Amino acid sequence: VQDRETALDFIAKRGANSGTKDRRLKFARDIMQREFLPHISQKEGQDTRKAYFFGYMIHRLLQCVLGRRDEDDRDHFGKKRLDLAGPLIANLFRILFLKLTKDVYKYLQRCVENNQDFNVQMAVKASIITNGLKYSLATGNWGDQKKAASAKAGVSQVLNRYTYASTLSHLRRTNTPVG
Repeated sequence: VQDRETALDFIAKRGANSGTKDRRLKFARDIMQREFLPHISQKEGQDTRKAYFFGYMIHRLLQCVLGRRDEDDRDHFGKKRLDLAGPLIANLFRILFLKLTKDVYKYLQRCVENNQDFNVQMAVKASIITNGLKYSLATGNWGDQKKAASAKAGVSQVLNRYTYASTLSHLRRTNTPVG
């Protein structure tokens, strides 16, 4: 790979998106900006910071392979990733909002095809987001209701209030998945 455009085209061809070269490049840029190392930055123009961090990761990997440094302890609790409430609810809202926009788009298409007037109140069904949030918080299955198999189970639970100690214990509990 000689230049950035060739690299982006290489990434885009392996993705699910096909079409013109400009669309593929836009798709690849979006993937690199939002999905690749999202904790560094998701803004445009932060490619240099991501490249430095990626180089740092490769440097650490090569040091382990060459025996110059010990491997990190994967069971160390300080290196565990915790799914906190804010990002979980934000991601769930994002999924539900995309579902809402798809429904509005379908309604708009039907109105255009049938030469009907577009009614915003009929198009926007607020119950999609409300029911999705209620379902996830009530059942603990975090994700789309129809894709229950791919949803995370046991995310939200009813707080144990038997005693003060049991409440504290329940609040401090973390779930470590096996595998």
